[in-house]
Amino acid sequence: MSFVHTLRGWIFYLLLAVSIIGLTIGLLVTWPFMTYERRYEAICRPWAKLALWLLKATCGVDVKAEGVENMPDTPVVVLAKHQSAWDPFWLGAYLKHPPCFIYKKSLHWLPFLGWALASMNMMAIDRSKGRQAFEQFMRRGPEFEKRGWWVTLFPEGTRVPPGEHVRWKTGGARFACAMGLPILPVAHNAGRYWPKNSVAKIPGTIQVVVGPLIETKGRDPHDVTAEVEAWIEAHVL
Repeated sequence: MSFVHTLRGWIFYLLLAVSIIGLTIGLLVTWPFMTYERRYEAICRPWAKLALWLLKATCGVDVKAEGVENMPDTPVVVLAKHQSAWDPFWLGAYLKHPPCFIYKKSLHWLPFLGWALASMNMMAIDRSKGRQAFEQFMRRGPEFEKRGWWVTLFPEGTRVPPGEHVRWKTGGARFACAMGLPILPVAHNAGRYWPKNSVAKIPGTIQVVVGPLIETKGRDPHDVTAEVEAWIEAHVL
């Protein structure tokens, strides 16, 4: 990665930071007057698309998506590959329904971005509480599905660079099985162009593949997780 890549990365982050301030102000101002769903469609989704455009304009990182026709109009649980901080931007911009991300509560302490997250009342959990955090997820998850949001998780639990592997967590599959909801798998190779813990971005085209629905009714969550993992890993280009 060259000095130019790093410089372009810093320019991207500067512009992204300015946009986050605008995002936060917009969400806080409209909080008393608009539903979460309307605020998401009016503010969050356009902002996520803006972030992807800024990434392309400053760093030359584009995206090509396949299989978007596999997204249904009905409730699903989204399980996605997690290679970099890029993932939530694309999911937030292009999932057919608003995604309800499961994220660590400590993110609320981040200036502006944390406040924006908190204002959307998604599912912030305290990872240190283990079982209690999972029970919170299982209790609140159905609320979002009933409202038309798609519960969205990264089964790896953390950003995993290309070529590395961690044990996949079964929480998403357990929730989907308990609710009888199909899983929408999403594979991509964003880590090649937006490396973990790196300011520099590598010009190129991120490949996203949205898979066919994986049914969960009457199935064991471990078997479902294994099937989702196998499909996603086979489609990471």
